[in-house]
Amino acid sequence: MLTEGRFTRYILYALGEIILVVIGILIALQINNWSEHQKEVRLEQEYYCRLAEDVVSDQEQMLNLISLAEDRLKFSNDAVRLLLNEEAKKIEAGQLIALSTRAIYSDFQLNNSAYEDLKSGANLNIIRDKTLIKTLNEYFNKVEELKSIIMINGKYAVDIAFKHTDNFANGNNQASILSGRFSKGLDEDLKKAFPIDRNETLTDEMKERLLGEALEYVSVNTRQVELYGLLLSEIDELLELLGEKCASE
Repeated sequence: MLTEGRFTRYILYALGEIILVVIGILIALQINNWSEHQKEVRLEQEYYCRLAEDVVSDQEQMLNLISLAEDRLKFSNDAVRLLLNEEAKKIEAGQLIALSTRAIYSDFQLNNSAYEDLKSGANLNIIRDKTLIKTLNEYFNKVEELKSIIMINGKYAVDIAFKHTDNFANGNNQASILSGRFSKGLDEDLKKAFPIDRNETLTDEMKERLLGEALEYVSVNTRQVELYGLLLSEIDELLELLGEKCASE
């Protein structure tokens, strides 16, 4: 082509080839970028759904804790009602007091495996909605704050119960032998070593003490229900947000 004086046409042809190669490379890069973006979008949605699953677990756990707290509140009210009676039986008092404090020191176990996985890798930037990251941080901080108050209240109630040095005088041991841990843990011959009078009543002094404690349990359990309710509200709000993200992305 050069010998025939077609230099200009050769240059144009060569430039055309170069342009075609460049266009091909740009198209390949664009396709690759699009593919990588789609992977990131899918991964982002996966994290939204995993986060939502964790919060659902939190919600289920919280509903159970609320149910237990409401039961304790009912039993503590029943204990007050019993102890206001002139003839309050030891066994009934022991049973109701035990039920008033059952699982009162339970700790809420936060499910944050997806969030910890998100933070530990290089995936945090995949979440495009940065306000969601802020919301998650605020949620975890709020949970820890409320948990600490719940545990303090629960410990207060447990400490009251453990101040008793004679659990036969307050009916706790008798109640446990009939329907509590002793009913399962003690051998039958040992149970017989502790004859139980189902009609035995509390002394006036013990009845007065237990009445004051039962009122404290009413107060603690009322507060537990309130605190668990606040946690459930936080959980419900976050779950609604994550549920929308999981479904819409």
